[in-house]
Amino acid sequence: MLDLLISSGVGPDEASRFALLLARRLEALAVIRGFDVREVVSHPRSVVLRLCGDATALIDELGTHVLVHRSSARSRSSRKRWFAAVSLHDAPPELADADPISRDDLVITACRAGGPGGQHVNKVSSAVRIHHVPSNISIRSTVARSQKANLDHALRRLAQLLRERTLAAHARTARSHRDAHYRVERGRPIRTYHLADGVLVERTP
Repeated sequence: MLDLLISSGVGPDEASRFALLLARRLEALAVIRGFDVREVVSHPRSVVLRLCGDATALIDELGTHVLVHRSSARSRSSRKRWFAAVSLHDAPPELADADPISRDDLVITACRAGGPGGQHVNKVSSAVRIHHVPSNISIRSTVARSQKANLDHALRRLAQLLRERTLAAHARTARSHRDAHYRVERGRPIRTYHLADGVLVERTP
């Protein structure tokens, strides 16, 4: 999943309206280029399109876009260039209930629990070690006297660690998204537009 972010940064209301118009154009373009648009989320100064498809199909749209248009709310001597940034990000992991751990992804081995030497050495293989192949996480559990209890504990601990990993990845992605909402480079726009009957029309060089 990919998030296409269209942001006006900290620009004025005119820039926010431009970002909305640009998002509509890019949504239509994404469909034409084979993307499945799964979700559209509008924020006060930005829009996020959640897409499924090949990221390279929109690479030519990434960067700064500018609208050349005089606002009726401002004097004719005021600014008439409104900027929006388009950037692509990996969508954050879903935070729905965790999927059950497949036993096919686990390597489970029994081993003797550690303890003092002599007659107190545990001669029964009650400890359990699990290795989760997709994440490369290994856990050895010796909290209980039975293999089943130790296996149950290890599986619960694995589920917790996988959840924490997902949350950490989500936080990193969310932080990147948040920073991008406020970042607009106003130099060297890749596309310039004007308005015709409320519709964006690209200006040729």
